[in-house]
Amino acid sequence: MKILLSLLLTFSFALSAQIDEFASEVNYLRDYKSALKTAKEQNKPLMLVVVGDYCPWCKKFERKTLNSSLIQNQVKKDFIPIIIDKTKDKGTYPPEFYARRIPTVFFINPTTQKHVFESMGYSKKVTFAIDMDLALKAYKKEIK
Repeated sequence: MKILLSLLLTFSFALSAQIDEFASEVNYLRDYKSALKTAKEQNKPLMLVVVGDYCPWCKKFERKTLNSSLIQNQVKKDFIPIIIDKTKDKGTYPPEFYARRIPTVFFINPTTQKHVFESMGYSKKVTFAIDMDLALKAYKKEIK
């Protein structure tokens, strides 16, 4: 029984380390409250990426889309990015952003904490770049 429990704990820590490692690699925040504060200070929309370490489509989205220089440059310029694990981080972010399907990206107005655009499912980098443009336009339209 102790061996089984040890294996489960090791596996759990290994999975949570993956999302932390990715967040560090691409410079995404992991705490909703601090990301929201930064978004308000910089007057930028919050880009909340909801994934799961167990999800192969999430891993592909992280590796092929979010990790691309095209997306990284646009994110750095226009958004405050945060990545959370749908299951492990539940309770640390507002329940209205509990995604039914993952990956899902919510683009959020930091003042109202309402999403202005949502991108659901795996997207290739060019498609996601278009989604980010649409999200930024929706955000700018809302704050006018």
